[in-house]
Amino acid sequence: MEQVNNSQESHLYTPYLLFPSRTRKYVRLTVQHAYESIKNLLGEVSGSKIELSQEEPLTAKARLDGEFGATVTIQVFPEGDVSALEIAFSYRRAVYIAVAVGLITILSGLLVFQSEFIFLGLVFIAPIVYKANYSAVRFLDLVIKTLPFIEKEFAYKALMADRERWEAQPKDTEALYKRLSEKHIKTWGNSKVLEYKVAEYQKLGLTRAEAIRMTAEEEGVS
Repeated sequence: MEQVNNSQESHLYTPYLLFPSRTRKYVRLTVQHAYESIKNLLGEVSGSKIELSQEEPLTAKARLDGEFGATVTIQVFPEGDVSALEIAFSYRRAVYIAVAVGLITILSGLLVFQSEFIFLGLVFIAPIVYKANYSAVRFLDLVIKTLPFIEKEFAYKALMADRERWEAQPKDTEALYKRLSEKHIKTWGNSKVLEYKVAEYQKLGLTRAEAIRMTAEEEGVS
């Protein structure tokens, strides 16, 4: 089986990926928000009841695409400033069904038609195995394509909440920047890191004043 890492994520939905077993995905969401998002995604593709556990780590488990789909178990836990999704697939049910169907078909063929139908069981096994693999690959593709949009929506809502708070509690951003600059010069000898952080926040859609306030809050400068 094949383990997937972040460098492969853009190429997951491909027929060359066979029976993915385990992968970890990092998202810029709170643990609870990531957990709720995963439950919603499972609700769209699950062919069975979703088993949920609120004990740490938060866990969701479901069978994908009906009787012959893979079973996926997802654990969500904090990892620094982000949340980690540990996604594991099991094909045990599909394998058991495929073997049972194959044996019954082969034995029936041997008893009734002798050796001419000995390979008939393989004809029934192949679609079951394909279905299990396809359900896992398709779910990974859904996760990888959907989570960035969820992250953007979450970041936008967080920014709106910050803006409301900043407007309700105005501060002199130039004075904040001066104190930040003094701190960075004392620590690093220059303010290049500060300028980089402010510029990165501006790329995310913040104004310069908002970027300064965000940086100041992160660094504990008031």
